[in-house]
Amino acid sequence: MPAIDINGSRLAFGAAGTGSTVVALHSSASNGGQWNSLTQHLAGHHCVFTPDLAGYGGTDAWPGGLQASLSSDADLIFAMIEAWEEPVHLVGHSFGGAVAVRIALQYPEWVRSLTLIEPTIFHLLRDGVAADHRLYETMESVNGILNAAAAMGRPADGMARFIDFWNGEGAWARTSARLRAHLARKIGQVINNFAASNAEDWPLADCRKLSCPTMAMIGMDSPPPSQRVTEILAETIPGARLHMIPGAGHMLPLSDPHIVDPLIAGHIKSVDQSSTLWARPESVRHAA
Repeated sequence: MPAIDINGSRLAFGAAGTGSTVVALHSSASNGGQWNSLTQHLAGHHCVFTPDLAGYGGTDAWPGGLQASLSSDADLIFAMIEAWEEPVHLVGHSFGGAVAVRIALQYPEWVRSLTLIEPTIFHLLRDGVAADHRLYETMESVNGILNAAAAMGRPADGMARFIDFWNGEGAWARTSARLRAHLARKIGQVINNFAASNAEDWPLADCRKLSCPTMAMIGMDSPPPSQRVTEILAETIPGARLHMIPGAGHMLPLSDPHIVDPLIAGHIKSVDQSSTLWARPESVRHAA
């Protein structure tokens, strides 16, 4: 897998195809390989990059065991985007969706379109109405189980709860022993991802400033907190479209690519056909 050095850290990524650039960001406890189906679907018309987020796949964890933040993950990916000198179609799932929103907020002129699949931006629930706050407490319970299991040296127990929460009871037991061992080793990074999301405090109103065409997706069998966050964002981002996929769970990019991939392709195609030529911002040109 190719990799580049960004400020002393190794960022690994998959790359395929030619055409306008698509960057797809994966969920916690995963890597860029989760987008293999999407890559195959888009590569005939797009250059698709699937980076491994910090601490996953071939990408370095944060130096010295430092805890990541959404901003630091966003900056890592943006350093890759900026090197291409053109805006990108940004796709994000789960924690990758949270990073994608952060990139769009910090660097809006570099995001040509945005696709969000159940982004884990749970501070929006924490700061919401009473019903939303109860959903936030559900996520805090999962987070507490992960932290307790790690502290007791029983990572597999924590990850079992994490996997079953997102995929339904019994999902952990149905995986192979090899995959369970791999996931247990990722508990520290999953905890970091939770902490990164919880550390956010920007107001929902910031999303009203986003002007890029946005599409959001929900699996109708996903946990309610994940569904609600996506609904909130789709209601707030101007012009955002929301697709609700019956029979799909949180991992719908993997479980339902026959639905997800064409929806993403159609969204990107519509933006490419309607977009005007992008001019690099003056501030960016002067800094180059």
